Amino acid sequence: MKTFKNKLLFLSILFYVGLTFSAVSQQQRDMLEQLPPDARASILEKMETQESLTEEIEEAFEEGSSLIIRPENDNNAREEEECPSCIFGYSFFQYSPTTFAPVSNTPVPADYILGPGDKLTINLYGSTNRKVDSFITREGTVLIPTLGPVTLVGMKYNDAINFVKEKVNTELPGTEVSVSLKEIRSINIYVLGQAYKPGKYTVSGLSTLSNALFVAGGVNEFGSLRNINLNRNDELYTNYDFYELLLRGKKNSDIRLQDGDVIFIPFIENKVSIGGAFKRPGLYEFLPGETISDAIDLAGGFKSNVNKVTNIEYSYIDQDEFIRKYESLSQENFATELINGSTVNIFSQAGILPEVIKISGEVARPGEYAIRPGDTILNIIDRAGGITSTGFSEGAVFLRKSVAEFQKTAFKRSADELEQTIIDTITKGSIKNITEFTLTPITSLIKRLRAIDPPGRMVVDIDRLTLKTNPALNFRVQDGDSLFIPKRPDSISVVGEVLNSSTLSFNPEEGVDYYLELSGGLKDSADKDKIFIIYPNGKSELVKKSLFGSSNILLPGSTVYVSRDPRPFDAINLTQIITPILANLATTAAALAAID
Repeated sequence: MKTFKNKLLFLSILFYVGLTFSAVSQQQRDMLEQLPPDARASILEKMETQESLTEEIEEAFEEGSSLIIRPENDNNAREEEECPSCIFGYSFFQYSPTTFAPVSNTPVPADYILGPGDKLTINLYGSTNRKVDSFITREGTVLIPTLGPVTLVGMKYNDAINFVKEKVNTELPGTEVSVSLKEIRSINIYVLGQAYKPGKYTVSGLSTLSNALFVAGGVNEFGSLRNINLNRNDELYTNYDFYELLLRGKKNSDIRLQDGDVIFIPFIENKVSIGGAFKRPGLYEFLPGETISDAIDLAGGFKSNVNKVTNIEYSYIDQDEFIRKYESLSQENFATELINGSTVNIFSQAGILPEVIKISGEVARPGEYAIRPGDTILNIIDRAGGITSTGFSEGAVFLRKSVAEFQKTAFKRSADELEQTIIDTITKGSIKNITEFTLTPITSLIKRLRAIDPPGRMVVDIDRLTLKTNPALNFRVQDGDSLFIPKRPDSISVVGEVLNSSTLSFNPEEGVDYYLELSGGLKDSADKDKIFIIYPNGKSELVKKSLFGSSNILLPGSTVYVSRDPRPFDAINLTQIITPILANLATTAAALAAID
């Protein structure tokens, strides 16, 4: 499956590139041909967006797909806000089908009503041996060998089988019969009102009302999900509540459709906003007469950190004074009926949900520890039995989820900035003679920035004496934090633009130049002015040059990183942007290496 998706993605990229090439100049085309296919597609996508050609691209993709994401939900790999006014359940129809082929491989239920267009397989055996496939005609009859036409229209499938068996046993003694439904007829239905794609649809005769909703792409942002009308023979046949299926998994109210049925989706009449410590907070549609208790049920009930006797905060619009009022309601008042535009909120109790931190490496008792209110990093280290005699506190690796998210966002932002620079260069044509040697390193860097998952390392000082004497450094821990204490190292790593990246024995009397020389020296592609030292605690420092060599002090476990010469980027003035990005990537790589 994964291979198929990769092939589909690659073919889509090729198709996309072929489509958009007609909208760019020959000079721009020559520049873009130097890019790898994936980077080229991303650049073209943004160029086309700037030129307002998004609709043509979407139409081209729709022609080769049977399931597409709604245009308003397609965020083009960017984080966008969800529809704030849409009720819960709207996003359930996020993917809209572009084909509506009838389903024919579904088991036939016993209560299925036979009609014109159904195809039966009738097999006679015994004194008479015949097999025939016969459609039910418009007159409602089916032809049975030696018996002639038999009326079956309007009969349930199970009843029709019994009827044919009795007729054969009566009129053809010594003959048995088996009847099966080979093909199911198609029916025409209408989905109207506030549907995402209203219109007439051809569906399988086994389709239900919920199937039709999916075929039509669900409802639009104004459409009701709880008061869907099914009209049959120009009369209201039933009302359908999609929440019964979506929230409770019940299909007992899901009606099987008949030819000519009309599904009408009215506007939403009533909404309630449910927020706070609920299992599933959100904006919900409610039916007239439903209460606060029903709203709590819609939101899945309270989370475990809610006190059972806590009051509900309820606000509503007073219809007489037309002002918003606020009330605090106890459980005895949960039978209060909801009003359109009302809100139901409840607060949680802090410190109830479990929070843990993981500590590993050279501590007496590594493992996961529950975080108590006010716990600091020193509290956790003490509960883990302290750092062992072989532990290296200066090289502690402390990771935090929020820091990782921030770093990931920063890398994506840098990738977008680099990509925009390429777009500006190509569209403006300000730089001549750009070759693959100019663009390929940039596109590779963009790809790496988007793919990397930074660990979220924080620079910390966990020396016990320091933490005791300087409480400001003794920070509070958070849920999901992790601390790794390595063994005391005795080596220096040299990576980047050197002839032989290596790990060398630490010599306290030697400086950076000594380790660079042991690694074979610098490559021609090295930037001699941008050599960094990444210390065991995660800090990084630029190597300071002097007449007598570098003046930096190395610690065991440090990494010397030699940057790449930014000359390939000079043509489009990216030197000042690229250098700090490469340094950040090197720091991240060093952190990952320390964890591994």
